[in-house]
Amino acid sequence: MHKLPGKMTRGWRRHVEAHNSLLDYAGKTHPIPAHGYRETINGTMPRRPGQEILPQFTPTFTTGTTASLNIEPGYVFGAWHDAAQADSSTAQTPAADLPELAQAVIAPTIATTALTANPAPALAITYPGNTYFFLKLTWKAYRSALQGSYMEADVDLKPDISANTGLDEPRTTGDAHSHTIAAGVTLGETSDPGTQLNIDQVQYTLTAAVFISQADQAPPTETEVITYIPAGYISLDDAGQITTFGSDDGLRWFLQGSITAYKDPHYLTGVTAGVDRAEPIAPTAAETYTLPGQATDA
Repeated sequence: MHKLPGKMTRGWRRHVEAHNSLLDYAGKTHPIPAHGYRETINGTMPRRPGQEILPQFTPTFTTGTTASLNIEPGYVFGAWHDAAQADSSTAQTPAADLPELAQAVIAPTIATTALTANPAPALAITYPGNTYFFLKLTWKAYRSALQGSYMEADVDLKPDISANTGLDEPRTTGDAHSHTIAAGVTLGETSDPGTQLNIDQVQYTLTAAVFISQADQAPPTETEVITYIPAGYISLDDAGQITTFGSDDGLRWFLQGSITAYKDPHYLTGVTAGVDRAEPIAPTAAETYTLPGQATDA
């Protein structure tokens, strides 16, 4: 607060006593607004403490018989494609070479409830045992054709060309052969001689993010359009209190702050007929992955 004047020692006694009494009051109650203090009809009010701002996705664990997890609101940044656009990695999508938004904001939920809801949603924690938390990302696939080109010179990416000689017996490498064109046959001309290589690109944009929990340590099996981010885990005993199994940690949380999600594009043939396998090939389950800080799944 502002510096108060000193006490009076000389002068009229009544004036000195009044001045010093007022000075004592001011020193004890700080009625002069300073450093955030303010005067109200109820007296001098101190400044309000600063509001604590928690990082995005900060967890709050409740243990005991009603064990649960609350998560502070946070956001995921990812590419966005309008809902009207086709969602397919097998059929070409018109006018879909690039997404409408390169960095859109997605607000994760628990089930269908936003983290900002009041009351806030919670994930139930099972006990005794371990509960694992993941952020499930749902993607949208759309396929567009890269420009095909005719190969007339040496290139880095060359197509494999299967040639059929029309003969039943196999020929060894280097054997020469010829074909005779029957009389009267008219050969058509090609406007662009060479071999055309068609390549399609499948891009992925983010559509949803949901927090889930499970008792199995192995991450959920991903698909072309579903991926998972490990968020953390907790180990509880029979009473619902944090415990450890062997040398494992009893609790770890991996998320703090906003997340930028990205899924690599996939390249495949632009030919849809006669392809001998379905693409993209689905990922397999992760069988040997272990979360940091946990070596066993008791």
